[in-house]
Amino acid sequence: METLKSETADAIFSIKPSLFEVSNQLPGSRVLDGPPGVDPHAMVMPKGRDAGLAYASQFIEDSKSEGQVKAAIERVGMRGAVVAPLQ
Repeated sequence: METLKSETADAIFSIKPSLFEVSNQLPGSRVLDGPPGVDPHAMVMPKGRDAGLAYASQFIEDSKSEGQVKAAIERVGMRGAVVAPLQ
């Protein structure tokens, strides 16, 4: 942040939600359009938990398709976050 404020850097690269937070603190800055800065999230299950894996996978896909993930992103005002495509 100090490097940007002191104008010794012209740009930064990060995930979109972080870039929007930084741009709020730097008058005149802007976040470029496009998809750079992906921060994927994952879920892990121990081997041998096939029923749990199937349940969790379906829960995630249902949450995305029913708009719950998008609604949560909007509820907290996280600009730049996107919902992963359905599997």
